[in-house]
Amino acid sequence: MDEKLLDEMDEVLEKRVRPSLRAHRGNVEIVNLDDTGTLWISLQGECAGCICADETAANLIQKEICAAFPQVKKVEIDNGITEEILAQAMALMTHRHRTQA
Repeated sequence: MDEKLLDEMDEVLEKRVRPSLRAHRGNVEIVNLDDTGTLWISLQGECAGCICADETAANLIQKEICAAFPQVKKVEIDNGITEEILAQAMALMTHRHRTQA
């Protein structure tokens, strides 16, 4: 990702997003901006795993970032679960279900 763009996004987060997150003992970090225009973020502190995390990403972070950076189409939370891990979990669940039936 372009360092200048990253710095500009981080500045928007610092001014428009982080004060709200810090009020809830949380924070946000940029993980990646992919080729589809999706900005992947990591919520931290009390915001990580919060039941309102998706709402925070959509209604606060995505709103501010997309308004400032038209190349960003959406914001998604990177929860660290890769497609490979998900496929392995599904295979285990399917195998377990078959052996219990």
